[in-house]
Amino acid sequence: MREINFAVGRPDPLSFPSDALAAAAAKIISSRGAELVNYPDGRGYEPLRNIASQRFERSEGRPVPLDEIVLTSGSMQALQLITEAFTEPGDTIVTESISYGGSLGVFRNRQVQIVPTPIDKQGLDTGELETVLKRLVAAGTPPKFIYTIPTHHNPTGSILPLERRKRLLELAREYDTLIVDDHCYGDIVFQSESVPSNLYQLVEDDRVVYVGSFSKILGPGVRQGYFMAPEVLQQRILANKIDGGTNTLSSMIVAEYLVNYLWEHIREINNVMKERKNAVVESLEEHFGVLGEEVWWTNPPGGMFVWVRIPTATDTRKALRLAAKRGLYYTPGQGFSAMGEDIPFLRIAYGFPNIEDIRRGVPILAECIKTAQRGDKELAA
Repeated sequence: MREINFAVGRPDPLSFPSDALAAAAAKIISSRGAELVNYPDGRGYEPLRNIASQRFERSEGRPVPLDEIVLTSGSMQALQLITEAFTEPGDTIVTESISYGGSLGVFRNRQVQIVPTPIDKQGLDTGELETVLKRLVAAGTPPKFIYTIPTHHNPTGSILPLERRKRLLELAREYDTLIVDDHCYGDIVFQSESVPSNLYQLVEDDRVVYVGSFSKILGPGVRQGYFMAPEVLQQRILANKIDGGTNTLSSMIVAEYLVNYLWEHIREINNVMKERKNAVVESLEEHFGVLGEEVWWTNPPGGMFVWVRIPTATDTRKALRLAAKRGLYYTPGQGFSAMGEDIPFLRIAYGFPNIEDIRRGVPILAECIKTAQRGDKELAA
């Protein structure tokens, strides 16, 4: 039985530049291998940090000083370090009500209190956020930070409008809290119009930490992420980075490849992702409409995910089991609920499966959801 995996956000295996990375590795080991007897620089390999700065300049019009950029073992290490730096168990943070399950896992592991803020089709609702912040301050539990994915939100794919980004920064200043801007999917863009400036570009004081990744355009196994932060915040975060440093060999190889091929590689990834996203949306239109009026899905302008609303009457656990029996895997909505609720949604990650698997998998998914509908008696029980 052929496996179809809609569960994990990974790029197409055929897009991985094996030959070019092998050539980069050979060159780096030959010319700079002796440097690997040393521990890494505290902030990480400078040429790769320089590429992160150039990447920022391409989208925002200005480079970021290299001493504001720190390499990490994937973006999740960055998020873990940030959480450890600014929270203690029992502290409060604010997230979107629907957010990336990996990040929620980091927060829960730290035993912080997660306070959700509603989202809509444009992302974080800043009007609702103001209400949440007022309530928390009045209760004597102001949040240590606001975690948000404003660009190509995971899992919904939304892009927060510029006006809301500015309002978010105003609220953070008014209520004296930090913002963690998870920008890991920023390069994967399908739309022709430009994406609003990110929060690290817009902020006028030291209250935003930016999280980025090279893994989303190469592969999670590369484990090359980073964060950007002003000195006053960065030193608190680095105090917890006691792992001996981010893998220099991996950073060297990635930098050697990306210095020549970054934008070409991103264009290729975006072409593949757009084609697969379109295949998912077309297949949903063909096969999910029969599931009822409650059903809808996003058509994201970038990122790696389609967010699907399924009938309320769906036994989500049964649907998941039925799909697994047929070799189909996806992530149910509960994995993205800040409160861990069993919500009638699911996420389709479209980067990894090929077009044939997408067109074969979506109708299987529709059949499993239809079969998993609960009857009136079961709903009343």
